[in-house]
Amino acid sequence: MHTPQQTSSSGSRRAIAALGAGLVGIGLLSAPAAATAAPLPATVPAAEACTIDTATLTWGVKERFRSYVSGSIANGEWTVSDDMRYETPSFIWDAASGSVSSGLDAGTIAFTGAIHFTGHDGMMQLDLSDPAIEFADDDSAYLLLSIGSTDTAASGGEAVAERVRAAKIDLSGAVTAGDGSLEISGAVPRFTVEGAAAMNGDYGSYVTGEDLDPITLTATVSGCELGASVAEPRPEPTATAEPGQPAPVEPEAAPQVPWVPIAIAGVALLVIGVTGGMLIAGRKPKQPETPADES
Repeated sequence: MHTPQQTSSSGSRRAIAALGAGLVGIGLLSAPAAATAAPLPATVPAAEACTIDTATLTWGVKERFRSYVSGSIANGEWTVSDDMRYETPSFIWDAASGSVSSGLDAGTIAFTGAIHFTGHDGMMQLDLSDPAIEFADDDSAYLLLSIGSTDTAASGGEAVAERVRAAKIDLSGAVTAGDGSLEISGAVPRFTVEGAAAMNGDYGSYVTGEDLDPITLTATVSGCELGASVAEPRPEPTATAEPGQPAPVEPEAAPQVPWVPIAIAGVALLVIGVTGGMLIAGRKPKQPETPADES
């Protein structure tokens, strides 16, 4: 049995729930878009595709993580599969395939090869495999990885691999392309939400936006003129400042004078003035007549 206070509270909750349902129904209350969602890069039309003939990806994953694994805390190590290699301080993949657009705003360069990290007497396990560079636009790309992690490997836990967009790569100023070759030098990948979560497993402390080691990629391509798509040039400024001087301020456009309304108003005032003058003149008192002289 409800007390009056409980009944009132229950009724209020029902009213709030009903209001919330109504707001959802009309679109005023909705969940925000998932933070992990990323726009899918455009596919490359076959006529515009540059086929990847050869490619090499060089990446150290994250120096802090490597130091942790090989240090006195984890006392771990890493091994690599036969289709890649490790040369301090970088992992190197060169079994590649894929295609990209001539403007490098779409397409994927995929590699095969896996790194197997272990530590804590076999309890910790992290597998990173088959990286790919997925071009999103002309100044950014995504690093795709299959990531599996567990801290219960010694007791039968498995590191189940999950394919994720692990990091977003800033390509600004890092790309050189032309004459059938492509180079990305020192581009910094930063964890996405899903990448940080997959890398952490049950023991990590990585966060979204955290830097990973820079990526270097070299490739040769065929089938198109790489770099043929050029962005539209930005308009040049009309005035430039001398070194050390403040930039000149562009003069504001003079306000447009509304001549037509002004002319109409002027004519109206003129008509009013003339009319008023005539009325005043018409209402002027007459002068008394001068009587004729008596004879």
